[in-house]
Amino acid sequence: MTRCFIFVGIALALVCSVSAENLAVQNVKINRHRSDKDRIFVNQVGVLTFDDYAKVLTFKDDKDDNLNLSYADVDKVVFEVDTHMRGGSSPLWALGGAAGAGIGAARAGRHVTDYWMYVAPAVNKGTPFLLVVPKDSSDEVIEKAKAIFAERVEVADFPEKGADIDKTTLADIQSKEAVKVDKEAHPLPEIKPDKALIVVVCPALSPRGAGMGLPFKLYANGHVTAANRNGTYSFAYLDPGKYHLVSQMENANGFEIQLDAGKDYYFLQNIFQGTWRPKTVLTRNTKELVMYQADGAYYSDWKLK
Repeated sequence: MTRCFIFVGIALALVCSVSAENLAVQNVKINRHRSDKDRIFVNQVGVLTFDDYAKVLTFKDDKDDNLNLSYADVDKVVFEVDTHMRGGSSPLWALGGAAGAGIGAARAGRHVTDYWMYVAPAVNKGTPFLLVVPKDSSDEVIEKAKAIFAERVEVADFPEKGADIDKTTLADIQSKEAVKVDKEAHPLPEIKPDKALIVVVCPALSPRGAGMGLPFKLYANGHVTAANRNGTYSFAYLDPGKYHLVSQMENANGFEIQLDAGKDYYFLQNIFQGTWRPKTVLTRNTKELVMYQADGAYYSDWKLK
């Protein structure tokens, strides 16, 4: 009888070891503040591991700056697809100067598709963090997260998709804006019951270029309602109704959307390579992603001249 119990125990252990499969993903990036005194994000590359034996989600970079979160302590995971320009040092045109040239500029301008992975710990179990998962690993990571966290996983997909329009059709196309980049104050928006709140971030291409360059304007039905530089955020309140929201720089890109009173909406002004100035693509995103990005950006205190 004793031998039988021992045999059963060994068999169960073998079954568990087979069913528990760790997943380690290379070249994952984490967005972290540049320093305690500078909120701008830097990307650190490391390994994301789903450790099914210890039931722990870990991230480890080459500086041995580790992050560990028990599966049980994960409150929410949000995935969003992201098509953006390759990061690194910002070329001159991204900072409002002349066009980049040569192989370096061509490499910088390449489009890269990754998945954002936002992880929110349970109350008193840590602070949220944002990872960038390479495209080639994204499906595997999403399926692994779903298997572990089940209903705690959200894969965001909004119906609004940006399309280029003729920017000369924008009523305020000739307007001039004065943009003050506030590196100290960091105001956060509040919901107003009679207005629709929109929050928009222009993520920095690199820490060096944050707060620089010409403003990326955001139009609501042809009128400027927000303006950001590379690496800043802003927000505005609009009357409820149907709007054509458009981000404009060298081009103009946007979509139609219904905005309701007492609701909040979140957007990114993504930067891409242009000829003399950068191009822009407007995307609708989750509150989790945009507010995390806003936490790593300066406030745009702008006004019409």
